[in-house]
Amino acid sequence: MDRPIDRDSLCFCCGADNERGLHLAIAYPEKGTAETSVDVPKWFTGWKSMTHGGFLATLLDEIMAHACVGLAQRAVTAEMTVRYQKAVETGVRIMARGKVEEARGRVLSTRGWLYDAEGSVVAEATARFLATTRVSIRGGGSLPTARE
Repeated sequence: MDRPIDRDSLCFCCGADNERGLHLAIAYPEKGTAETSVDVPKWFTGWKSMTHGGFLATLLDEIMAHACVGLAQRAVTAEMTVRYQKAVETGVRIMARGKVEEARGRVLSTRGWLYDAEGSVVAEATARFLATTRVSIRGGGSLPTARE
């Protein structure tokens, strides 16, 4: 990335100073992408050792927001749709990957995926984020493709 990442140390997902936070370590392998992994804490149980869907949606929102970081320093979620494909037990590690698919003006269209240890998609999402400033994609406007 060309510029430093503006972090909020109290963010519930990635903030280092949030005592109740997840402290996610986010990687940016390509422009417009972000990745992380997390061992799902037991306190996010929804029903009989299954991870609450709201927690999975939070992870998807966070990883798609971080995918936006490389193109727009700040962006907020405008809308998000989640599709759950497989139950996730608490206590297991899942990997999250987000990608910006398109940028038009201030609107960033994104996709996100959660994977289990075997590499199967357990949930996926699409979302539109609103950048606080107009987004300009340099280098011809192409964005990385998803790894599915």
